[in-house]
Amino acid sequence: MARVEVVLVRPDSPANVGAAARVVRNTGLHGLVLVAPGDWRTVECWRTAWGAHDVLEQSRVAPDLASAVAGAAYVAALSGRGRAGAPVVDVRDMGAEVAALAAEDAAALVFGPETTGLGDDELALCGRRVLIPADAAQPSLNLSHAVMVAAYEVFRASRRPAEAPRLSTHAEKESMLALLREGLRAIGALPPANTDGYFQPWRTLFQRAALTPKEVRLLEHMARKMKMRGA
Repeated sequence: MARVEVVLVRPDSPANVGAAARVVRNTGLHGLVLVAPGDWRTVECWRTAWGAHDVLEQSRVAPDLASAVAGAAYVAALSGRGRAGAPVVDVRDMGAEVAALAAEDAAALVFGPETTGLGDDELALCGRRVLIPADAAQPSLNLSHAVMVAAYEVFRASRRPAEAPRLSTHAEKESMLALLREGLRAIGALPPANTDGYFQPWRTLFQRAALTPKEVRLLEHMARKMKMRGA
């Protein structure tokens, strides 16, 4: 995964700074950058950064946004404000774009002040404007909540699913079905007349099912036990 930093521009509330640090730790991002944060080292900040005090200690302070994102190959501004000509990306699509970056790349998720948001000049510095969908009756999110949504989408998109087990082949299922047919006949679940016709729904069921080789072996074991029981 790329080195992803959360960038808070002139945050008003030390509590949100601490909460953002906790989000960085929750989602495995690289770190936190504070642009002109003012007096943020307060007890409230440390309290809301539960389990992430190291993120606060290692946070980087920058004088302006340009300095904060200078090393980033991908810069996304989280903002509900429009800017002519700027592409607007849904936050989930942004997560996928960041997850697709090379491990040696750096990305910055930029958030503006709680009361005013990012200015036009600051939005212009960012290659993406990212929107977090919300109900029209209350479209504004708390800063720390917005950081959580954006960081989680990056985290979610960056997770690689476990490799799926191999599925059984048609021939492997047919071998199992031959045993099952005999087992069902042995216990009287299939009639001696027109056996194949009555067995057809069983064949359709198991050929349609996505069975692993282990599951096929379990069914074969069951079929053998049925045949022994009916003998």
